[in-house]
Amino acid sequence: MPNTISSVALIDLPYFRRDGGELVVMETGVIPFSIERVFNVCAEIDAIRGNHAHRKCIQFLTCVSGGVEVLCDDGTKTSTYVLDSPRQGLLVPAGIWARQTYKQENTVLTVLCDRGYEEEDYIRDYTEFSAYRKKLSAHV
Repeated sequence: MPNTISSVALIDLPYFRRDGGELVVMETGVIPFSIERVFNVCAEIDAIRGNHAHRKCIQFLTCVSGGVEVLCDDGTKTSTYVLDSPRQGLLVPAGIWARQTYKQENTVLTVLCDRGYEEEDYIRDYTEFSAYRKKLSAHV
């Protein structure tokens, strides 16, 4: 069965404050998959990034600085999430279209993935994504 909007999840991360500092933990076990790839994305206010889906890759997005709005779309329903604290992240399963809009200066989005980079895993055209979702649903 293909992933749906109900498969997208906000996850609170373990947070510790002491000795005048803060620590947020992101590791396998807290993140519900084995982490294979990590990258940061920085962009100007109102920049749109992402705007694609993955066939296989699961992603976990967390905003370590600033704020970003994430629109998730399963081909039928959409939902918007605001990430503006490093204490929380968004699990985006495979087959979900995700678009990030950067809302503050100096925003840094950290993305953890269960797979390495594979260009063939990306669906970058929304029409192609719609056809992919229809094909998945037909096989259920």
